[in-house]
Amino acid sequence: MNPGNNNAMIRREFVRLSAGIIGGLGIPGVFDGVASAADDVAAGNLMLDETYLEKGLTGMARSKGWFNAHLGAAVLAGYYMCRENHFSDAVVVSIKTQLDALVQAHKYQFAPFQDLKADESLIEEIPVALKPAVEGGLRAHGHAVIYTALSVRAMRDAPHMADPRLVKLLCSHNGQIAAKEPTVPKVRKDYADTQAMIEALFDSLVRFKPLLGRPSVRRPNFVHMTTHTEALMTLESLGYAELTKIGQLGHQAHIGEPVPQFDPAERPLDECRCTLSDVMSDEFWEDEENKKRWNAPWKEKDSPNGYWLAFGHLFKVLYSYHRLIGHIEDKEKVRLASRILLERVVNPNVQGG
Repeated sequence: MNPGNNNAMIRREFVRLSAGIIGGLGIPGVFDGVASAADDVAAGNLMLDETYLEKGLTGMARSKGWFNAHLGAAVLAGYYMCRENHFSDAVVVSIKTQLDALVQAHKYQFAPFQDLKADESLIEEIPVALKPAVEGGLRAHGHAVIYTALSVRAMRDAPHMADPRLVKLLCSHNGQIAAKEPTVPKVRKDYADTQAMIEALFDSLVRFKPLLGRPSVRRPNFVHMTTHTEALMTLESLGYAELTKIGQLGHQAHIGEPVPQFDPAERPLDECRCTLSDVMSDEFWEDEENKKRWNAPWKEKDSPNGYWLAFGHLFKVLYSYHRLIGHIEDKEKVRLASRILLERVVNPNVQGG
């Protein structure tokens, strides 16, 4: 390959990777000298409208049990991901199409509440309900934290949705998760601050490099390690530093999963490109095979990562990862972590993760 072409490809990848972080989140100088070369990135002006906040909160609240709240959380994540990043109009349209399909497939869960009577002060009940779900260690892969961060953020942006019925239902998810037995880390080492927690996630992710291209090796759940980390970061930014500190114990348990041992001779290679620029390209979102998998009923045996992603994780992990990468200055670490994390999104044969 021509070195000039290779350099251009790397430059484009990191322009796409960093543009949303620097422009959308206001973190200056993270990748100095890279964002200035953004003239070859086709960024649009299209965003999702605020009805997606209403749909997302409704879908979370109407979930029968905490697990199906993934659906509403996915809609919120998709909304914020498009709002915060410089995606092309074509990508935003494709994301909207997938979110609309998700809502339509579960239309009863997204049926609007009638006669909303908002009380903005009730929003604070959601983080209060979170505390028992984070005390003592990790429960449900951090979902109480993930749901709380998204729902509180969305309700602050759409306070007319702070209806007592919605708030009570959202709190009930935290209550269900709080009843679970917590997992504690094998070795406890408190983080100095939230930045140290984010760096610990990336240090953990890059440990899984030996699994790249080995889809049949079952991964620990580092997709939720990522969304859990972002949610704790967001909670702190929303003013809940104490909850973030309490949640560090569960976070340490989450990212401390060991790298699976395997015999390479028994695990054939199945390499595929999985950079963030690939995943956020028009081609990825318009790929007919991707859309077919995302819109098909999930069957673990036949489609280990198809509908599992469209069910909500696809949007939540991309939303979270876009928010985290601006906090890591080591470009090579970001690039490696991207391949490891996003292989779960790109390769339909990946087991776990």
